[in-house]
Amino acid sequence: MKKIIFILITAFTAGSIHAQLPNTQWKARINTGATINVVFDFKKDTCSIYNIADSSIIETMSYNVNDTAFTVHKIDGQSDCEASTIGKYRFEIKDGALYIRLLTDDCDDRSSVLDNTKWVPWKIPQEVKVDESVLKQRVGVYQLDEAHPIYITLEDGRLYVTGPNNQLPKSPLLAESDTKFFLKIAAVEFDFVKDANGNVIKLISHEEKDYELKKVK
Repeated sequence: MKKIIFILITAFTAGSIHAQLPNTQWKARINTGATINVVFDFKKDTCSIYNIADSSIIETMSYNVNDTAFTVHKIDGQSDCEASTIGKYRFEIKDGALYIRLLTDDCDDRSSVLDNTKWVPWKIPQEVKVDESVLKQRVGVYQLDEAHPIYITLEDGRLYVTGPNNQLPKSPLLAESDTKFFLKIAAVEFDFVKDANGNVIKLISHEEKDYELKKVK
């Protein structure tokens, strides 16, 4: 009886491990010659990595999960990997983050991107309608320091952000609520903060860590 119970527990644990990757999405910053924000999208037996800024697919692969490791084969994409080249990686989900480590992969294009990476859960924000009178209150100049201002403007009922000294081109902000907005090109959220009188005084940019940018104009 003890042996049967042990087998059942082992089978359940293995099934739980296997279920950690299918139908999940994870975000990270990777270097493919330039540093970009991407999503690792695991379906049932295929996965893809795509650029958040323009939704372009970087690589599509088939994959198999075995305990705490997964193997991938290229289906289509931008890397120099051959379809016959197998990549094997160890993974761990800890404290809500996905950690990936190289086990073996003869495709340097793939291993150089995936090895020793940390991924956080990704969800596509749902855009909501915000009254234009509310959006106008967020318009202005915000800065972390004098050398790096960003400009929030309002055009055709949508907020845009520009950061000339931050290599941030003019980009739309998607409203998640009256105070929370999503910058897709950088995959970060902005929170606009008001004072006791209801005036917007700063925004907080949620990146690897939080940055507070004071409204100066």
